[in-house]
Order: sequence, then C-alpha cells, then structure tokens
Amino acid sequence: MPITTTGHNEMKNWLFAFIKEGRYTIGGVKTTAPIYKSSLTGDVITIQLYLDDSVKGTITKFELMDQKGQVFDDQPDNIIKPETNGLLVTFKYTLKKL
Repeated sequence: MPITTTGHNEMKNWLFAFIKEGRYTIGGVKTTAPIYKSSLTGDVITIQLYLDDSVKGTITKFELMDQKGQVFDDQPDNIIKPETNGLLVTFKYTLKKL
C-alpha cells in the first residue's frame, strides 16, 4: 500500500523543519551559517545559505545541519570566494509520491 497524501505532506513538513542551520569550511575551519531562506513549494524543499562579503577564501565544503547538530547533507566544493561578492548556496530536495 502506498503512502497516503497526509503521510507524504507530513514527511515534507518534517524535512522542511528538520534543517537547523548551514556550515561551510574554509582552510579546514568550519563556520556556522544561518539559513538565509527556505521554502516548500509542492514537492520541492529549497534551503539557501548566503555568505556575505565578509567571508573570503577557498570554500571546500557546504553542509546542512539538523536539529540535533548532526550533518544532514554535505556538498564538497572548491570555490574561491572573493571578499567583494556575496555567495548564495542552494540545496534542493524533491519528495515525490509515486
């Protein structure tokens, strides 16, 4: 028996609320970043982090942290971020009911 529409909606709402904050790594140092923007549209959950112009250096990883402080998702990267620009990082998840 497939999951109900109610169960599907509950799973989307749970995931949307489960992510607490972001984190990025520069030079081996992990720094916390607040969630800049998040949305739940249909089956798509979008979570964005914004690093302003005070952050500079080579970013080697972006992470999303859950409510327990554990890594929920991590994306290795190699971005050289100059001090003169901001950076918007987007994580997207799609939970479809089949």
